[in-house]
Amino acid sequence: MYETILVASDGSENATEALGHAVDLAAAVGATVHVMTVVETGSNPLKFGVSEVDELNQAARDIVDDILEEQAHMDIKAEIRRGKPTESLLAYADEIEADLIVVGQSGADAIEAAVFGSTTDRLARETEIPLTIVPLSSA
Repeated sequence: MYETILVASDGSENATEALGHAVDLAAAVGATVHVMTVVETGSNPLKFGVSEVDELNQAARDIVDDILEEQAHMDIKAEIRRGKPTESLLAYADEIEADLIVVGQSGADAIEAAVFGSTTDRLARETEIPLTIVPLSSA
């Protein structure tokens, strides 16, 4: 069924919920989980100074380290990339031959999602790989 599951993580509560779902599914079917964090630098990489780039990189590493620590019982592979989230996620999914992509219902704030659309929405429109969108639980 599923051998390779890709989870998009931006450190949000929604992404954490998606990771939990993916880990449970992977444990049930014996799949490998890949967690990917994308540092979006926008169309102009020069708009960030050296200190901002270092901070973005450290924040991404912290997200990944927290995930690996919390899920130490699982064999989880982690990847950090720079670029546009949807494009980066789909390219990495192709590289690892992902059978499923798991994302939180929305990681963008309401204003950003209204203006630009969310990564989740774009993935739903652009992916050819099965996509599971995990809502934030009300528990």
